[in-house]
Amino acid sequence: MLTYLEARDKIRSMIKQLPTERIPLTQASNRILAHPIFADRDYPPFHRAAMDGIAICIDDWNNGIREFRIRTTIFAGMETPITIATGECYKIMTGAACPVPADTIIRKEDLTFTPNGTALILGESISRGQHLAQRGEDLKKNELAVTVPQVCDISLIGTLAALGTHQAPVYRMPTVGIVTTGNEVVDIDQQPEHFQIRNSNQYLLRALCEQWQLPIRSCQHVSDEPKALSAALKQATQQQLILINGGVSAGDADHVPQILRELGVEVLFHKVSIKPGKPILVGCLPEGKIIFALPGNPLSCFMTFKLFVEEYLHGCLGFTNERFQTSTLMIPRCKKSSLDEFFPVFRHAGEYGYTWKPHHGSGDITATVGCDGIGWHVHNKHVIAENDSIPVLSLHPFFNII
Repeated sequence: MLTYLEARDKIRSMIKQLPTERIPLTQASNRILAHPIFADRDYPPFHRAAMDGIAICIDDWNNGIREFRIRTTIFAGMETPITIATGECYKIMTGAACPVPADTIIRKEDLTFTPNGTALILGESISRGQHLAQRGEDLKKNELAVTVPQVCDISLIGTLAALGTHQAPVYRMPTVGIVTTGNEVVDIDQQPEHFQIRNSNQYLLRALCEQWQLPIRSCQHVSDEPKALSAALKQATQQQLILINGGVSAGDADHVPQILRELGVEVLFHKVSIKPGKPILVGCLPEGKIIFALPGNPLSCFMTFKLFVEEYLHGCLGFTNERFQTSTLMIPRCKKSSLDEFFPVFRHAGEYGYTWKPHHGSGDITATVGCDGIGWHVHNKHVIAENDSIPVLSLHPFFNII
């Protein structure tokens, strides 16, 4: 049986960079930018007033002039061919292009405007170029503006728009087929019998896929009957990424591993020495499609998606940083097993680290409610002392991306 790190390395060996596509910027939110973006011109593209006031030549000030005649007023979006002579100024608004020869802005608060159309400077300390953003000070034309890979979050969307990237080059996410299994499982809009459970994992997997902007092309539930299960899995393999839930353990009704082999799936590994999630199976088809068969208990399903499916996606999108980050566990934790254990951790306002709380095993439907990450209790450490450092994986798929 593989250790967690061995299984993770197997996942990494399957990684292939995804193809790219160009989509309207209005559709790019939370997609992954695939190509670097270069400045199409200087930014700002002109000397830009950063304050309302007047624009003067600093040489006039240095020569003792304190009262300036207003030649014209310049608003943002206006181009003026009018030049100023000695002792003249422009009245200028924030965001406006400041024409030469003016090179310094005096803010409105430091001026008195007279009835005869002049502006009297009140201050005694002025420096060349004050309150004036210089052309190209943010970016020069053809300079690298945005590196990749990057999440198209709200801040990046605004930057891309400013750079004129109306068609964003992003990675094309793989299509997904989801199959949940189990005779005991009913849909969430049904009233289950006392021996049945609701199909929470289908909705969990949907939500996890949507967080990654994965297009779900098929989603079905099937009983544990081998013929029906085989037909459902065969249909799911029409997609590029196949997620199966349940039927991978060692019970008499756990037919998924055998059926996958019959469908031509090469099993990369089945069972990993972790808790929860030990029965996980990962395989691939000859054409490169990836299959993740996740255990049926809710916590196991959640953990194995975060640990293995997201590891695969993370690499396919070009990210190379380690996803687990070192943090502090504020309360002690003990374990008896020699497995790598993964558990929900919680962060509270004002605290520097994480806490955890006991749950009732991998079937506990509330174990992850309100949690902020996944703590890793490594296999060879039985006791995590108070305020010990541990690896923590953020629940947000891109939180740890650098």
